[in-house]
Amino acid sequence: MMTSRYAQYGPALVEAGYDITPVKGKAAYLPGWSDRPPEALDYKAHADASIGVLTGGAHNLVAIDIDVLCPFTETQIETLIGHELGEAPRRIGNAPKSLFLFRCTEPFLKTKTGVYDIDGDDSAVEVLGEGQQFVASGIHPDTLKPYKWPDDSLIDLTPGDLTEVTPEQLHAFLDGCRNILGRVGTLKGRVSERKPAVNGTSLMLKELDGEMGEINAALAFLPNDDEHYDDWVATLHAIKGALGDDGRELAHRWSKRSDKYDEAETDRAWDSIKDVKHIGAGSIYHWAAQYGFNLREIREPQYEGPLDKKPRQDLINDSINFDSILRASDIRGPIPEREWLLRDWFPSKAVSLLFGPGGVGKTLLAQQLANCVATGVDFMGIETTRMPVLAVLCEDDSLEISRRQLSINDWLGVNEITGSGPDNLFIWPRVGEDNILVTFPSQGEDKPGEFYGKLRDAVEEVKQRTDSDEILIILDTAADLFGGNENVRREVNTFVKTYLSSFCVAHNATVITLAHPSLSGLSSGTGLSGSTAWENSARARAYFHRSDDDDDVRTLSRKKSNYSAIGDSHDITLLWQDGVYQLPTLPDQVDRIEHNSTRNKILDEIESAYIDGAGYKARGPRAIKSALPKNINSRANVVMKLVRQMESEGLITLTTRDGYKVLKRG
Repeated sequence: MMTSRYAQYGPALVEAGYDITPVKGKAAYLPGWSDRPPEALDYKAHADASIGVLTGGAHNLVAIDIDVLCPFTETQIETLIGHELGEAPRRIGNAPKSLFLFRCTEPFLKTKTGVYDIDGDDSAVEVLGEGQQFVASGIHPDTLKPYKWPDDSLIDLTPGDLTEVTPEQLHAFLDGCRNILGRVGTLKGRVSERKPAVNGTSLMLKELDGEMGEINAALAFLPNDDEHYDDWVATLHAIKGALGDDGRELAHRWSKRSDKYDEAETDRAWDSIKDVKHIGAGSIYHWAAQYGFNLREIREPQYEGPLDKKPRQDLINDSINFDSILRASDIRGPIPEREWLLRDWFPSKAVSLLFGPGGVGKTLLAQQLANCVATGVDFMGIETTRMPVLAVLCEDDSLEISRRQLSINDWLGVNEITGSGPDNLFIWPRVGEDNILVTFPSQGEDKPGEFYGKLRDAVEEVKQRTDSDEILIILDTAADLFGGNENVRREVNTFVKTYLSSFCVAHNATVITLAHPSLSGLSSGTGLSGSTAWENSARARAYFHRSDDDDDVRTLSRKKSNYSAIGDSHDITLLWQDGVYQLPTLPDQVDRIEHNSTRNKILDEIESAYIDGAGYKARGPRAIKSALPKNINSRANVVMKLVRQMESEGLITLTTRDGYKVLKRG
């Protein structure tokens, strides 16, 4: 007996907020069904059809389809869902296979693991997103039994009731699934023939960024007639890591060389790639080298002899001043010591970079540094060299700058009664103005922006007004000043070495430029942005970032200093208080930072142990009172005080069977 399923349950699902489509077996059959045609709401016409619920849409629905028949493995993945994503309604068709429904913070395209052979069965996990559907109600074509929702009926839940997840969480979840599937099964399909990269190459094959021409040349050598799926995805990751979104067309061009090319699938795969951390141009160069590609021949063309090319006409009469070339035997001591703007951090008369995420407070930190340099006082306990300062702030208006300056005055012990801020510090608000110093409008040739000349004039004006031979120039930010592509090495080099360095040479200036890191720079903790030329062209680079333990705590890290050591031992911890950043010197400030750090260590350790099936217990060898303090290297009385506090706050709980579990973070 046929059930008028679509006519009976369809209206209720639509009223709850879901988009539905009639399905036969597992396939939607209406033309253009993913566009949500009005025919899908003709319930009587499709009365006996199964009900498909569309993912994506206004609520960005995503469905996690666990296509795994091994009960043990399927249970592991369900557990991973609970830990990584949270609670969700569960649908079962062909048990133990299951499907879980969430909503995403933004549109999400279909993404899946590879297919693994587990005990002779194909196994995979797929996240259905925009343009897909799943059967919510109907008869499973293999079991000939109805699909079931054993825990929550979908009709009783609106999309707004579903747990919300982020794309980053979904990608992390799929990575976890690949680990689980890989431990018990074998990845199917043609085995990858690519060899892993090796260290020690003089051509820096580990670099992430690349130039379009070099990547295009390398891909020409890389075959794509029958590439393994994982190799194809890895190549797309590498192209995006090298070129960012500018590499989309190149990804399509390379993918089209395969008979399996699908434009929509390529776009879906490309858009699903968010944070590229460890793969980029270097990987492409290495893979292509296995098929004859030689990066050295592109970067270092062989000299063919004097008749190879005619000399450039503009260089024929350009005589060499040989006296400017140093002969080692002529160098005698003593010579002056190296000069520092900020001792061991930023050298004088050179270009340095200060990276930090948007909203972290780089501009405030730079304005505090500017005040210290202008007055010659130590900055966060570090010696400065006194000189006039011109701070070009492209993201703030005069009112915000003034508010910030008054807080800094208080920090320095300056107020309206005792005095004012330094008269040799000049702050130039440039928000909403054209601040481009250089563009690259014609085949990569650089062209000075109008502001370049204005800035040079302003620098000289400040030096004259302060009767000084040297000056600090602070530029905030590179995004407002650089009119090129941050991923193109030559353009970045030209901006830093030619334009910014020109102020060092022509105006005896020290330049500090503020910049934002890329997504990969954020996730890796390096703080880098785009091309590695940013790192290589400057003499020093610092990274300013939030602490994981306290939103008011920042860390200033010395990532590069050509004339001094670098490393975590040189990190400076700062606390935002009273409108400025300060060294935490008071006992309550130090205790606060240590307290929050220990709380997060406890949460991380409890969560990790619980996921690994080795949760901390009230008693026994894994007793939380003895084992946890030892594992996080903290005092037992401090740890247990925090554990009790977090239990009372509802952050952690002790489960009967599996031990302590993290419920939430706060």
